[in-house]
Amino acid sequence: MFVHVVKAGETLYSIAELYDGTAERIRAANQLQGDDIVPGMGLIIPAGPSTTLERYVIQPGDTLESISQQKKLPPFIVRASNERFAEQSLEPGKTIWLPVPVRSHRLIDVHAFLIPTGSELDEEILHDTADCLTFADLFSYQVQRDGTLSDLSDAKALSKMRQERVGAFATITNFDGSQFNPELARWIIKDRQLRRQTIQNILHLVQSKGHYGINIDFEHLYPQDRAYFTAFVRELSECAQPQKIPVAVTSGPKTADNPSNPWVGAYDYPALGQIADQIILLTFEWGWAGGPPMAIAPLHMIQKVICYASSVMPADKIFMGMALYGYNWPMPFREGQRAAGISPQASIQQAVRANTHIHFHPESASPTFVYRGADQELRQVWFEDARSILAKLHLVQEHGLRGISYWMLGHSFPQNWTILQDTFKVRKVFFRT
Repeated sequence: MFVHVVKAGETLYSIAELYDGTAERIRAANQLQGDDIVPGMGLIIPAGPSTTLERYVIQPGDTLESISQQKKLPPFIVRASNERFAEQSLEPGKTIWLPVPVRSHRLIDVHAFLIPTGSELDEEILHDTADCLTFADLFSYQVQRDGTLSDLSDAKALSKMRQERVGAFATITNFDGSQFNPELARWIIKDRQLRRQTIQNILHLVQSKGHYGINIDFEHLYPQDRAYFTAFVRELSECAQPQKIPVAVTSGPKTADNPSNPWVGAYDYPALGQIADQIILLTFEWGWAGGPPMAIAPLHMIQKVICYASSVMPADKIFMGMALYGYNWPMPFREGQRAAGISPQASIQQAVRANTHIHFHPESASPTFVYRGADQELRQVWFEDARSILAKLHLVQEHGLRGISYWMLGHSFPQNWTILQDTFKVRKVFFRT
């Protein structure tokens, strides 16, 4: 399986002929609504060996033939993987993308966050994705100022997860209903007695509901509270370990240790990597709803985070965060405006409706397009597609990470699940009795 990037003038049928396949198979593999495609669209081709995707920078003297020989790839595959590929465009320093055969379908763990509704929708979402999940993180049980925890309408989700052998993680947050509250976190973790009471309440929640593990997702912490947060995680882990309850910590992305950084200074990677069983890195949301248009999960930034994290904590504890969503911004962007959330599948459908070109940004390895809405307002979409997912999964392979963590279930992205299963084996849990 690999990705063909649509060129101007190509049709679903002409692409199928290139690979001795059928348009129906390609349509099904990508869950397309019809036959319409646009230049720059990445299409899964359900044929050939499993591959990921890696960046290659053109060197002086490179030709299509020399690159193909060096990478042991047929020239037509090199062309297929890039939208504009001609001998005259092989400028030194330019980025192209090359398929990398998956030599071993390694066993990994997969987390995915779920906001339960208490309805049949939870069961439907889990039914559709369970084969690709090891754990689902129920978001969220919010810590209160007295150390108690808010509840969730989680009965249907918990029952379905046990049925599908997906381990439920109780996501514990300092979310106060509108935002992650650093004052609330400080109140809990700074007071030793309240910290201990909160830990006992977390363990009681997990035991009473039958959760598989605990995920501490405290965000926007004050940098000055770094030692208190580490102590909180250490004490929780010490209490959970005898009961064989794994503890995960969700952390902001760091490329170096700067304890005074206002967003991520409180996360002591070396200490947390030693204490916790799992570390989930929030390697997305560089492009966010309240900011200007840009890639949500730029590959070059993720790579820096993974390189640093894996240098100070065990790689077999690290989960790389991945986005199952995109954003749709009004253009030109003005301060105070907010982007609308959009699923990757809806992004592709919007590009097709608008008959607009999808561009793949070389540094961020992310797709984007511009179109005019019904009111003729100019809009820009950044999202994830088959190519961006393959490039990120290459990092997981390259660094030997424990797995990946998705935010969040409920957004339509069929290409992702197909690619994940073609690249890795996903571990399933056995529940404690």
